[in-house]
Amino acid sequence: MVSESLLKRLAEESLPRVVFVHGEETVWQERVYELLKQRSARDSFGEWNWSVFYGSRELNLDALTTELATVPWGGASKIVVLRDAHLVPADTLHKLVKWLAGSPQTNCLALFFQRVDENWKFLPVLRELALEIQCVPLAAGQLAQYVQEYCQSQGKDMGEAAVKQFLARVGTNLQFVHQELDKLLTFAGSRTQITEEDVAEITAFWPDQIANHTIFQLTDALAQKKRPEALRVLRQLLGAGEAPLRILAMIERQLRLLLAAKTGGRDVELAAQEMGESRAYLLRRLRPQAAQFSLDELLAGFYAVLQADGELKLGASGEEVLTDLLIKLT
Repeated sequence: MVSESLLKRLAEESLPRVVFVHGEETVWQERVYELLKQRSARDSFGEWNWSVFYGSRELNLDALTTELATVPWGGASKIVVLRDAHLVPADTLHKLVKWLAGSPQTNCLALFFQRVDENWKFLPVLRELALEIQCVPLAAGQLAQYVQEYCQSQGKDMGEAAVKQFLARVGTNLQFVHQELDKLLTFAGSRTQITEEDVAEITAFWPDQIANHTIFQLTDALAQKKRPEALRVLRQLLGAGEAPLRILAMIERQLRLLLAAKTGGRDVELAAQEMGESRAYLLRRLRPQAAQFSLDELLAGFYAVLQADGELKLGASGEEVLTDLLIKLT
């Protein structure tokens, strides 16, 4: 994680000769880039003292060093940015670092690499010259802390339970996390507390979360006959691009589990084996919910699933068919 103190230093103190930014977490890279851009824009000649180059095998090194050696307009600071620096050949980068080492009065150069080869011979010299900023993904524990601190920086508070629910939905992609956090902050309006209800109402699901977690929220709501919850999760699944037929298959599987939990008798392990389930845990967990369904309701549910399957394969609206099905089942 890029520390706030480091970002504050970059925003307020004298610019270093070189800013060396690298790592796969693009959110941090973009934040450093925007901070430098905003810092340049504060000066009246900021537009004239801001230059951006893009890395490639054909990078014009002379043009870049000329910008670095040009006297800034208005006596302000000049910032020269090289984005995608990892696309520049190593020998060209070596020449650039050698030039920097021999030119102590240059303007500020900000180098942005997605990846760094630790075998580059010029790397030790670059690190001596530069303020190094490593943009690495956050670990799970760091991410929860980061979400809380980000909310606090915006005048909001999100408790541990809400943060846990939030991350279970959005995953660990920091760009997506920020997108959904900003939606939450806007949704909360003048309220300072972000609640679990806010998280459930407004945040979307990262695709991996749909595959690994969210669709089971739908089947759990079905088993508990929680119609509003089931319909809400259905809308989110469809909005995130989940295939209606896959959702239907999971609903049908949940009905089979409920039927087995209701009729399996005391030998839950045997019932699970007969269903092809590797563990009996689900059947044990579903027994209280299965008691809420009569056998006639479950059998009618299977018939409704067959009807829904036919309608979907004939091209009917997935949202309409699955909404109608969940209303029948709950």
